[in-house]
Amino acid sequence: MHPMLTTAIKAARRAGNIINRGARDLDLLTVSTKGPKDFVSEIDRAAEAAIVETLLGTYPDHAILAEEGTAKGENEASEHVWIIDPLDGTTNFLHGFPQYCVSIALAHRGVVTQGVIYDPVRNDLFTCSRGRGAYLNDRRIRVSARRDLAECL
Repeated sequence: MHPMLTTAIKAARRAGNIINRGARDLDLLTVSTKGPKDFVSEIDRAAEAAIVETLLGTYPDHAILAEEGTAKGENEASEHVWIIDPLDGTTNFLHGFPQYCVSIALAHRGVVTQGVIYDPVRNDLFTCSRGRGAYLNDRRIRVSARRDLAECL
């Protein structure tokens, strides 16, 4: 496994722990509105901070493009940019609907080379590295061979 992917997994799991703790106390969360049906909670911000701290702790010269703006403007000339959505599905999360995840990708010179999607509710970890395929919990996953959409789920 690529070392940068390993770091992204560590960051995603740290964020997932924050999200799971927050899910237990939804009624106590501070929530702001960014736009119509676009919310941000203190959990989004705390999860993002944990991700950024983990990534920059290992790769301090990398740039960050994060939904809530953590570390914005740092290392702008870097060839490596981490793209982060700390709580993808905030509206679902805030309504207690367990369909949300942590999303982290790494772009090198504008090409995405690593990706992690972590579902903290199910503890499902999706990973991919450019040229090496995609995995769900260390099991290789592939695109279906079906050609007719009516046969798909």
